[in-house]
Amino acid sequence: MAMGKRLMVSVAAWGLAASIGGGGSAQAAWRKAESDHFIVYGRSDKIVREYATMLEDFDDLLRTVHGRAKVETTPVRKLPIYLAPTQTELRRILPSANGYIAGFYSPTVTDVFAVVIKTESNEGDWNKGDDFALHEYVHHFMMQYYSNAYPAWLSEGYSEYYMTASLESDRRVIGDFNRARALSLLEPGMVWHPIEDILRKRPGELGKWNGPIYYAQSWVLTHYILSDPQRQALLPRYLEVVRGGRDPVAAWKDVFGDDPDALTDKLRRYLNRSLQVKVLPRPQRFTARMTITALPSAADDLLLDAQRLKLGVEKEDRPKLLASIRSDAAKAPNDRFARLVLARAEVFIGDRAQGQAILTALLAANPNDEEALILLGESHLANGYEDEARRAVAFAEAGKLFVRAFKINPDNPATLHGYADARALEPLTDNLVNVRLRAVELAPQISHLRLDAAQALIEKKRFDAARTVLIPLASNPHGGGDVDTARTLLRSLPPEAALATKPEGDKKASGG
Repeated sequence: MAMGKRLMVSVAAWGLAASIGGGGSAQAAWRKAESDHFIVYGRSDKIVREYATMLEDFDDLLRTVHGRAKVETTPVRKLPIYLAPTQTELRRILPSANGYIAGFYSPTVTDVFAVVIKTESNEGDWNKGDDFALHEYVHHFMMQYYSNAYPAWLSEGYSEYYMTASLESDRRVIGDFNRARALSLLEPGMVWHPIEDILRKRPGELGKWNGPIYYAQSWVLTHYILSDPQRQALLPRYLEVVRGGRDPVAAWKDVFGDDPDALTDKLRRYLNRSLQVKVLPRPQRFTARMTITALPSAADDLLLDAQRLKLGVEKEDRPKLLASIRSDAAKAPNDRFARLVLARAEVFIGDRAQGQAILTALLAANPNDEEALILLGESHLANGYEDEARRAVAFAEAGKLFVRAFKINPDNPATLHGYADARALEPLTDNLVNVRLRAVELAPQISHLRLDAAQALIEKKRFDAARTVLIPLASNPHGGGDVDTARTLLRSLPPEAALATKPEGDKKASGG
């Protein structure tokens, strides 16, 4: 089998990173390419056009193999992806990033976006983060359309399987391999994890430096299943048995007939022969609809800082960042983007009253400025959380703003989330529960929205519905505080509530 176009040269703890140097000369102005499913930010028309085209081609591939329509009947939020030219610029958004990561993906209430290191000099070199971007997009896609409980190995292995797709002008090839993955399994003396650990555990449970092997074994196990129609046909049954509470190792024996030693032996032999790939011919070169625009000059200074604000800023870092944003925004006092970034900085890490004054002025100029409405609503909510005596008034003001934003765009989950939070002092109504559920439907990747909806459902004693909302989050392979909370809530549900085993989306998916 050919090596494929995207081959990582080194891996870090999560096995998704390439070692890339920082630094660089002055950069060109930011450009934005907006296509059907993505918004790509980069430093040239060429790079955003090519990257957006690649992403749309990959999305089209996923839709093809999963039998999904090319155009959704319900609104789908476009995924923003920022192409950071250097490690230094990536760290402007995520200062804690080490020198090995190729990018990161962040699903929060404020924004769902990804950052990938990409420069003009490596546009044709797939070693610089594209595998990472496509891996994360598989997760994003599966959570959007096929949300359910999947074993950690399948969730990661499925993304690994598809991320190496070769997107050629006359065909698309699925089932290629990532060189780092293959070498980590074939390297002499490299010890595989016991297959029992792969089937039962999440990658974080195996230790910080064992992630690459976990991902590699998950990939080969998934490849082994998807390469054979008979094995693939057994996968839904295996998932059903595991979701029903059967031990994953015992379930594998029940469904596939292999004990751990036999499965390990089969995987080693499978890896040492020519791997099967799937070729999807196409009659013509793929093209994507998009518009490319130049961002205002203020974005050169403030675009990345704006994304950092959305992730939250450590207390000790706030004075320096705030001073920098104030200085940069002062260079463009009449630029809407600069004023919005400054307002966000003032609201959350500076002078909130000053931030509200900026937003009020923006709304005076344009009463339909959706982003300003949401941000001002969030500011009033923050006032209410901090001052119990003013809470009712602050929440009421926030609610009015979110209603105005809803009339402009009823499909923004941040608006729905803010509106429901603003009504927190009132009795929980069925309408508010539906608002929470609609937010999850629009942005199922955001764990906070799931927890809010589940807690509302539990209050209404709709336990089976709460279980359905919580299960995908509780199954997240990376763990974390929200995952732990979801698991705790699941354990608290009455035992008589039926276990939901059907995905929220279509029934055609077998893994993710």
